Amino acid sequence: MNHGKGFLIATFCLLAACSGNKDDKNLALNSQSPSMYDLPESIDHIKAAKLNVELGLNYLKQEQVSRAKSKLLRAKKLAPDLPEVHYSYGYFLEYVGEIPAAEKSYQKAVSLNPKGGNERNNLGAFLCRQHQYRKAEKEFLKAIDDPNYPNTAEALENAGVCVNQIPDVAKAVEYFEKSLRYDANRSTALLELAMIRYQEKQYQQANEYHQRFAQIARPNARFLLLGIELAKRSGDKNKVASYQLLLNNQFPESAKAKLTTATKLGAAPKLETATKENMAAKLQTARL
Repeated sequence: MNHGKGFLIATFCLLAACSGNKDDKNLALNSQSPSMYDLPESIDHIKAAKLNVELGLNYLKQEQVSRAKSKLLRAKKLAPDLPEVHYSYGYFLEYVGEIPAAEKSYQKAVSLNPKGGNERNNLGAFLCRQHQYRKAEKEFLKAIDDPNYPNTAEALENAGVCVNQIPDVAKAVEYFEKSLRYDANRSTALLELAMIRYQEKQYQQANEYHQRFAQIARPNARFLLLGIELAKRSGDKNKVASYQLLLNNQFPESAKAKLTTATKLGAAPKLETATKENMAAKLQTARL
């Protein structure tokens, strides 16, 4: 297995060793090619660690778990003080169901950079997935407090998704609306607000958010279910039929579902994390 560019292994043939001289044979034994794990002093360990993180998370996306683990452990060895390798390994551990160990890795990342937005956002997303909603909310707010963290809209959207599952609808609306002030194209915030306004019988606002989502994102089952209900209320039979057809064809398992609440309708919205859940191709990450 190739463990990085620039690893040149030279093979030496010592003439005296071939002639049978004992001392030279010992020299030849001591001149064996170095292990590929013995890194030259000049290697950029941080860069190599980040490359291994990216490779590992791509393997995880492809469900090549053993290869993913190997690369992520390699990253930890290369740069043990880099928070990124710890929250990435934490995501791996969470993926394979090692929840207590995963939390330790996320916490380790935070301990290495206590004010870091990436680290706090990742920990918050993990806690929310473990249904520790209030603890998660605090982490998202700490992420926002980092003046160098560029993904404020993402963290606010995550906070909204998380508290909406308590449910604390008023807080969720506050976070979603603030998220949209930072980034008007946060699709999850738009759809969640559409759902909330529909449940509050504010159908015009629900339709506005629903249409804004349609302009920037692909339809999912929740979008289509809500679209059917909104179209029924407006008397648009063509839209009802169109949404129903898409639902039947693309999401047959949801075709008979009824629109209830955001938390009861199918899977909860995904949280944006810095660990390439998304992560595997630098998708919506906190820039690994």
